[in-house]
Amino acid sequence: MHETVNVAAAAEEELEKARTSPHGRSARALVRDGLLRHTLLAILDGQVLGDHAKPAGATLQVLRGTFVVRSETAEVRLAAGEVGVLPGPRHDVTAEGDSIGILTTVAA
Repeated sequence: MHETVNVAAAAEEELEKARTSPHGRSARALVRDGLLRHTLLAILDGQVLGDHAKPAGATLQVLRGTFVVRSETAEVRLAAGEVGVLPGPRHDVTAEGDSIGILTTVAA
């Protein structure tokens, strides 16, 4: 059986959860396939997902807003409609505007 998700509806739900969260963010797994993971992220304007390790592989596709991803050696700014590889091996993420994205990772 193939799993499908209505991304637009899920994005709105996660944004509402972020608005009621004391941390101003919310995330949920969308789909998984073996080592591949797609996670929906919603982070409110100005909120930060603190320093954390990058998985073996990670990209972020931005659906709304802008995410700024900073590592010790690089800064990647991704706006709505863009997708990019996240810098590593550690980074943090800041939202500019209420932002929604799909994080795709490969588990080690």
